[in-house]
Amino acid sequence: MQGRYLLRSPRSAQAMTWLDRALSLIPKIRPSVPPRLERILLANWGHLGDVVTTHGAIAALRERHPGIEIGMIVANAGRPAIEKAGLVDRLHVVDHWWVSRKPWTGKEKRQHFRATRDQALAEIRAARYQAGIDFYPFFPPAHPLFYRAGIPVRVGYTSGGFGPLLTHPVPWPNAKLPVAEQYRNLLNALHADAPFPVGALRPRRDPTTLHPLPTDIAALGRYIVLHPGAGASYKEWGIAHWRRLAEQLIAKADGRRLVITGAGAAEGLMATEIAAVSPAIVNMAGKVDWETFVSIIAHAEMVVCPDTATGHVAASVNVPVVSIFTGTNIAEQWQPYTSDNRLLIQRVECAPCNGPGCEVMGCIRPIPPERVLAAMADLAR
Repeated sequence: MQGRYLLRSPRSAQAMTWLDRALSLIPKIRPSVPPRLERILLANWGHLGDVVTTHGAIAALRERHPGIEIGMIVANAGRPAIEKAGLVDRLHVVDHWWVSRKPWTGKEKRQHFRATRDQALAEIRAARYQAGIDFYPFFPPAHPLFYRAGIPVRVGYTSGGFGPLLTHPVPWPNAKLPVAEQYRNLLNALHADAPFPVGALRPRRDPTTLHPLPTDIAALGRYIVLHPGAGASYKEWGIAHWRRLAEQLIAKADGRRLVITGAGAAEGLMATEIAAVSPAIVNMAGKVDWETFVSIIAHAEMVVCPDTATGHVAASVNVPVVSIFTGTNIAEQWQPYTSDNRLLIQRVECAPCNGPGCEVMGCIRPIPPERVLAAMADLAR
């Protein structure tokens, strides 16, 4: 996904170019930013990891504007990542058909999208937000919803299209920096006189908002979390590797237990196979809700996972994480935003491919468990 738009299809990019040209004919009004923001609407209707990356930016806005009322547009898929984090006052749920992973037909997804969009639009209009910031850099953006709701100041990336509907358009930097760091360009569009410094938007979770740790996990004492699932098969490292890693960690017998996490049927099967290595492994996959999962991560000594929301959660609660990534995108953008992260990729000529993966996946599958163990030892120093 290179070029002006973060779209894989050249035909789609061309269509978006023509659409933006047409939208650019709309008369432009660039209102000034209110000196005191009282009500702001944020948006990221991506998945869990996408939403977690916005936590630091939301916290920074609250700190900059005490008493501000914050609303946020999310999808049901990303809703758990923000609902009980103590960061926003109001949620508006929109399930866009383009990003939905529901096992529905295209028609069903579109019907559901229209219903959730219309409901959210009515709520947003009633809230009378002064400004809106869309964190999602891909198609589809929330810009049209901001525009239809009559939000005066509209900030967002132009990389997902519909840029002419923004009053403060921001190009996608596409830099080798964590995506949360690149959100500074959005927030600074509203705060040109006092821009946010580097590092101010690193995702962080207020420890006072964490749920109690399950009794059986608390009883373990020291433990490491292995999270094999990635939400997409091409991002997975491979069951054989995970089993070998678990075997070697169990063989160390250093007093630390292993906890396997995951959600959904596919990740549950993976967890079962890995847990079969030893009765000392605790399989929590599919057994807890999101908030309990966050607490399990927060109390772990270390987390090992592929490119998934788990790494972002670990970073937000200051838990060291080993990230086993693919080369399908710029990994430096989507890796956990923390210095206690070890990013593992098998360097190949075709990376980043900006694609949906391939049969070989030579960028991740050849990574040996011994390399993960070395990264874990480095983090533990």
